[in-house]
Amino acid sequence: MDASTNKVNYRDLIPRKNGFVFKFIKVGEHFIHTYTEGDFHDRIGISPSAIIGKTLFEFLPEEQAKQKQHFYEIAWSGKTVNYEGSVNDCFYIASLSPLIVDSKVVEVNGTAIDITEEKKNERKIQDMDKLSVIGQLAAGIAHEIRNPLTSIKGFAQIIQERVDQPDVKTYLIIMLDELERMNQIVTEFMVLAKPHEIIDIKKVDVNKLIRSVIQFMEPQSLLKKIRILTSFECSITAFLDEIQLKQVLINLLQNAMEASESTKNCIEIKLKSIDDQHYLIQVKDQGPGMPLEKQNRLFEPFYTTKENGTGLGLLICKQIIDAHKGSIDIISRHGEGTVVNILLPKVFS
Repeated sequence: MDASTNKVNYRDLIPRKNGFVFKFIKVGEHFIHTYTEGDFHDRIGISPSAIIGKTLFEFLPEEQAKQKQHFYEIAWSGKTVNYEGSVNDCFYIASLSPLIVDSKVVEVNGTAIDITEEKKNERKIQDMDKLSVIGQLAAGIAHEIRNPLTSIKGFAQIIQERVDQPDVKTYLIIMLDELERMNQIVTEFMVLAKPHEIIDIKKVDVNKLIRSVIQFMEPQSLLKKIRILTSFECSITAFLDEIQLKQVLINLLQNAMEASESTKNCIEIKLKSIDDQHYLIQVKDQGPGMPLEKQNRLFEPFYTTKENGTGLGLLICKQIIDAHKGSIDIISRHGEGTVVNILLPKVFS
């Protein structure tokens, strides 16, 4: 059978638009790919020429290559193998079928089907389930904490009015400030539980809002020797929940400063009008960035890239932006920093 005939036969094995086919042999201790074809190569960004004549370790990250090597070994022992794989955030189901001649495996034929969309839908369902559980938990916690918190705050205010000692008054002021901070944390949990029900929309000067957030974060940025630069293309007034949007920007600036601690580079905040209906807030750092696999999971519940993170900060930000009928996107490249784009409507309806 010549090469051209073999190629036509492989095209008949699987729909080329949603998969690929491949072959490999074993030479010494290495598996060498002798053939591959399919439109899936365009999706993963690896051409057939980068695979044919190569081992797994020559075109895949080491960890992925080791996982697939395991399945290749099983197939070369004479067993059919089915497994799920991924390359460059594209997912597929693969089947390896050994070709046995005179009781000896001489070649392994592989077929694979793209299941990226199915995986994305599966992840969305899992995230929705997680969010449902988080929402129920958050609502319960917020309810149980807010009632005693209100009582404690009320009694502290009564005591504050009746005491004369300056030092006691100072302590009570600190107590009331901390109680208010606790109350804000409870409110954050309520955002997770019912983000659309507690939104307080008012007409707000967005430029002034951003400046107030920068002023609030300035002591921390000065301590870390990180400059926060602004670029406002115009003045924008929009309808939004001022407290919630401040919370989003504080969270994003906090993340940007933590990412910039090692480089001491500046952080840029841009504000510009996109059209008559929308405006964009952009937060850009020059930190180390992150690989694509981490970037794609940033809004998952409980997923965090920080050692002591909860994995809820960006999720809360997304919930708030979604409640404002906007969108938030994060673009990051390893070694090149991170850009967060927030697109919001000027009029809430």
